[in-house]
Amino acid sequence: MPLVQGQLQSSLQGQWLASERSSYPPSAAESGNRFAQAVASWFGSAQAAGLPCATATARMSQLAQLAGQALQARTATAAGNALAQAVAQYIQGQVFGAGLAQFPLALSAAQAQIGAVLANLGISSADRAQGIAGACTALATSTIVTFQVPPYTAPIT
Repeated sequence: MPLVQGQLQSSLQGQWLASERSSYPPSAAESGNRFAQAVASWFGSAQAAGLPCATATARMSQLAQLAGQALQARTATAAGNALAQAVAQYIQGQVFGAGLAQFPLALSAAQAQIGAVLANLGISSADRAQGIAGACTALATSTIVTFQVPPYTAPIT
């Protein structure tokens, strides 16, 4: 099953972002953990050449730590840059059968998009989740997975 941006948007909105009836996580570390859970759950459905991602859950703690650090940044731009970098580092090295994910090509675009979303304090939780999910989807779909035997590449879907 290919990645579905709407699934990530829903998970981010339900598990990570505060709504009118909930509050923000009590710490940056907890926020990073909730963000990582949403992303890892979504990325677990990623495929390359029909092979599922085998390491999405196993590498979740790496993303949680990097996301927690990113969310401690003092500006929205810095947080957006670091959060996109955290997701890119999480994607790089994911395993799909005998294939290994390379670094996402859309990092700059994702950094700008997440930074803009975090800077806009007037948008709804749903719009914030949609913007961040779009950036994460761009990172995932701009990643090539290389297979050594036989040598070929495949995009993440």
